[in-house]
Amino acid sequence: MTSLSGFSAHAQPPSTPPPQPASPPNSSAPADLPSGPILHWSVPPFAPAFITDSPELSGYAADTQNWFVDRLPQYRHEILQVPLARLMAEMKSGEGELRCSTTLIPTEERRQYIAFADTILLHLPISVVIRVQDKQRFSPYLDDKGHIDLPRLLADQNMITAVRIGRAYGTQVDKYLSAYREDPHVMHVADDTKFLRMLELERIDWSLYFPSEAEFYRRRHTPDLDIMAIPINGNTTLLEATIGCADTPAGKKAIAEINDIIEKNPTMPWTDFYADWLSPQDREWFKAARDQFINSDQFETRLQYNPHSAR
Repeated sequence: MTSLSGFSAHAQPPSTPPPQPASPPNSSAPADLPSGPILHWSVPPFAPAFITDSPELSGYAADTQNWFVDRLPQYRHEILQVPLARLMAEMKSGEGELRCSTTLIPTEERRQYIAFADTILLHLPISVVIRVQDKQRFSPYLDDKGHIDLPRLLADQNMITAVRIGRAYGTQVDKYLSAYREDPHVMHVADDTKFLRMLELERIDWSLYFPSEAEFYRRRHTPDLDIMAIPINGNTTLLEATIGCADTPAGKKAIAEINDIIEKNPTMPWTDFYADWLSPQDREWFKAARDQFINSDQFETRLQYNPHSAR
């Protein structure tokens, strides 16, 4: 996955209120504000980062975006909902208006035509999602760090799971899955939204999700189901994403201004928006990992999960 991005007209509000985001940007600057260059924010849909199927754009990336918009008053801000492929093509052309996006993962290829800010978004990786009531059933598959030994779990034909047809779960996880995808205890489903309902009905024992993705679907489709995510051994690195702007003089100037905001806020307060889209257990892990990221000189941050401390 190359964009961590949104959806929900009926998603329940987060269990704890996030920091108050700025008012959503609009397409016209108020009369009492100086007119400045227009900064177009391109929004590719990917719940719950950007929730685009309700009248007002919402989600943790939308709130993060608004947090930065509030600190960039020198621009007039406009929102454009575009598919990721179109966004990449427009940025690559280097033509037209100043265009930025909040949820991009830097790659060497993208750095050729996108100017990236320092890390803004931190995400928990793809994990094994289970019913909270079943956590003791998964103890035999945990290593000494409390991480799931996915090959051992997949090898147990009594532990039923489901994967989405055509979905890539990442290099390491896909490698493990490849040996078992055609086995009868690995079901194939066309829609990610179905997995939590299948967990609730006890048709499957576990599934694979980004933790925030699982919580989004839980709030929308199975609000009475208590779930938790367990990190996968070998796949515990926090995912990093950030704001990227087309690599033009105007884009580089905007990124320099965004980096200045980041430098002045070393505790990354905007990441509370993401934390609020996690289950209570996952929120504890994220905040601990975020603290380690903020206070560590190491590029990679590892999740330390102790199953005995999970509530």
